[in-house]
Amino acid sequence: MKRVVSLFITMTVLLSAICFPSFTNAATEYVTVYLNEKAIDFPTTDARPQIFSNRTYVPVRKTCEALGLTVDWNSKTETLTFNRAGVVISHTMRSTIVYVNGEAVNFDTPSINKNNRTLMPIRMLAESIGAIVTWDNPTRSVHITTNESVVATPTTPAASATDVAINSLTVDKQSVSNEDTVTFTATANSSTEKVKFVNASNSNELAEIDKYVANSDGTRTFIYEHKCVNDTNGQIILNVQAVPGNASAYSDAASAAKTVGVIISNEKKSSDKEDNGDYKSEYMLSCKLLNPKVQTDSEARLKIKTTDDVRRVKVTNDFNSRSVTSDEYDEDSDDNRTFNCEVEMTEEGKHKLYVYLYVSRDGDYEDVYETLTVDVDDDYDEDDVEYDDLEIIDMWLNNDYGYKGYDTTVYVKTSKDVEYLELLREGQEPGEGLTRSATEEKYTSYYYWEFPFEVKQTGDMKYTLLAYNEDEDYVSETFKLEGRPFDRYDPAVLSIDQRSSTVIEGDDITINVTCTGVTDRIRVTRGTSNTVYESEKQGSSSSSTKTFRATFTVDDIDSDYYVTAYDTSDNYDRMKFKITGDVYGEIKIIDYDLEDDNIEEGDLVNITVTTSNSCEKIWIEDNRGERVSPIHSKPKREKNENYEWEITFSPIEDGRRSYTIVAEDDNKNQDTDDFVVRIS
Repeated sequence: MKRVVSLFITMTVLLSAICFPSFTNAATEYVTVYLNEKAIDFPTTDARPQIFSNRTYVPVRKTCEALGLTVDWNSKTETLTFNRAGVVISHTMRSTIVYVNGEAVNFDTPSINKNNRTLMPIRMLAESIGAIVTWDNPTRSVHITTNESVVATPTTPAASATDVAINSLTVDKQSVSNEDTVTFTATANSSTEKVKFVNASNSNELAEIDKYVANSDGTRTFIYEHKCVNDTNGQIILNVQAVPGNASAYSDAASAAKTVGVIISNEKKSSDKEDNGDYKSEYMLSCKLLNPKVQTDSEARLKIKTTDDVRRVKVTNDFNSRSVTSDEYDEDSDDNRTFNCEVEMTEEGKHKLYVYLYVSRDGDYEDVYETLTVDVDDDYDEDDVEYDDLEIIDMWLNNDYGYKGYDTTVYVKTSKDVEYLELLREGQEPGEGLTRSATEEKYTSYYYWEFPFEVKQTGDMKYTLLAYNEDEDYVSETFKLEGRPFDRYDPAVLSIDQRSSTVIEGDDITINVTCTGVTDRIRVTRGTSNTVYESEKQGSSSSSTKTFRATFTVDDIDSDYYVTAYDTSDNYDRMKFKITGDVYGEIKIIDYDLEDDNIEEGDLVNITVTTSNSCEKIWIEDNRGERVSPIHSKPKREKNENYEWEITFSPIEDGRRSYTIVAEDDNKNQDTDDFVVRIS
C-alpha cells in the first residue's frame, strides 16, 4: 500500500522538468541518458534526447523499451498509453493532463512533437516506475537509477499461449458521458481463440469473449460492448486492456496485449430525442425533407439525423423499385450522425419516400420507417421560390484545433431568413455568447458567414452555434475544438489572416501569418507538397511573435492549403487553411430571352440574360453606345453555376432598333451580344 501511495505521489510531478542553467546557444543540445550507469543507445539518425526550453526531453519509444514499458499509440486521438507493473499511464499529445491508473493529474508542461517524433520530459517516463532521475551538469547527462528487476525482460508466457497476440485494439468513442455504452474492437492473430478485456488500472476482468469474426486476411475480430460508469466528482479515464488466449490459457506477455483509454465525464448524456419529434425508431433524431416540392427529373433532398448506432440509411419510394443508400455522414461533438440523401423524382404527382435505418448492433435495417411526401410538378421551377426555413445548412473549420489566445474561424452556410449568429462556449446560455450579424456573401439560395473567435483555453472545448431569425427563433449546431498551448521556443503557426476579401481563381492572394518569435521562415503549399510561396527573409516581429506576409497565385481555389513554420534547426509546425473566394470562369453571355421583339410605343422591353458567374455588372446600350438601362450588379438568380439577370428599359425612338447587352467582370473584361426590337 505504501508503494502505491508513494508511486502516486511521484506521479504528481510526472511532467516536472529538470531545470538547468540558462544557455544562449540556439542550436539543439543533445544529451546522453544513462540507465543504471549504462548509456541508452539512441541512433543518431533518429530522434535523440535533447534540451528543449531548459528541460530534458526524450524520444518515447526507445526510452520505453529501455525502461520495460509497453506503449500503445492511438493516431486518431494522439493518445499514448504506457503499461508496466500495475501502473497504467495515459497522455494525449500536447496536453498538460496525465491519467495515472485512471486519475487525472494536471501539469504545466506538455509533451511535444518535433520533426514528426514524440518527445516527453524524462521524469514522466522514469519516475512513473519509481526510478530516480539525476542531472550531471559537468557531463551534461541524465542518470536513471532503478532496480534491474524493474526493467527486466517480461516473463515468457506459458507455452500453451505463446503464439497468441492482439494486433490492434480500438474503441468507437474516445470521450463519453456517464452511463454511455462504448464498443471495443480487438483484432487478433489466427492463433487467438478468446480475448479477455481487463480494467488495466486495477486488473479487474470486465469480460471474456470467445466469439469472433474470421477475416479474409486470417485475423480474427472480437467485439465487447461496455457501459461506462463514473461516480466521481470529475472526469476519469478507463484504460481497457485486451489480453489474447487460447483454449487453455491467456498470454502474460506484455507485447501480446493492447490497451486503449476512454475519458468518462461525470454527467449523464442528455436525451437526444427531446423536442425532436415522435419518431418510430429510437435511433432517429430528425428526418427532414429540404425541398418538399420539386420539378420532374430533379432530386428530392433529405437530411437525416441519427444516433451513432446507425451505420447507414436507405430511402425507397412508391414510383419505382430503386432505393438510395448512404453510409457517409457528418458527426457532431455528441457523436450524433447526419446523413444527406438525394432521390431522383422521375414521375409527376405526389409521391411517398420511406426512410429506413441500418442499426450496427442489430446488423440489419429496422422494420419501422419514416414516411415523407414529395410534390413533383413538370412546370415547377425551384429557382423561382425562396425558402425561409430556418436552418444551418453547413458548418466547418479549417482545423480541429487552435492556439490559446489567437483567433480561429468557423465557416457557416445558413438559410436566407437568418438575421445573426451567436457562438456559445460550453456553459454559456443563449444571449451570453459572441454574436455576428454581417454575412460575407448573400447568395440566391443561402447566406455564407465567416465567424472568427478567440480560443480562450487549452484542452477539448465544446461550442454551440445559434442561428436566429427576425422573431428571435433559433436553430443550433455544436462542434468541438482543441485549444492548444504553444511554447515560444518552438515554431508554431498561430493564425492565418486572408487580406484579400474577394478572390477569383487565377488571381493573386495575400495572407498574413502570425507565428512564434523563433520562426525563421514559412512555406505555403497547395496540398502538403506543391509550394506556392516561400519566404526569403524574416517577417516582422514582436517580443514573442512574428508576422509574415505572403502573396501567391490561386491556381485551385477549392484545394486545401497549408502554412509551415520552420525554425533555424528545421523544426516545424503546420496549419491548414482554405481560401475564401469563387471559381470564376471567362466572362460570357450564354443566352438571352426577349419577352417580345415587337412592342407598342411607350411600352417597356423585358429581357432575361444568362451569363457566366464571373459577371459583376450588366446593362443595355443603344447602337450609339449610350446606356439605356440601369447598371445591374446583383443577379436575379443563380442556376447551374450561371447567373440570370432580368433587365427592363424604355426605347426612345420608333422603328426597328438594334441594342447591345454588355456584361463585365471585376477586371473590366467584357462580353457583348446584340438583339433587335421593333417599336410601332
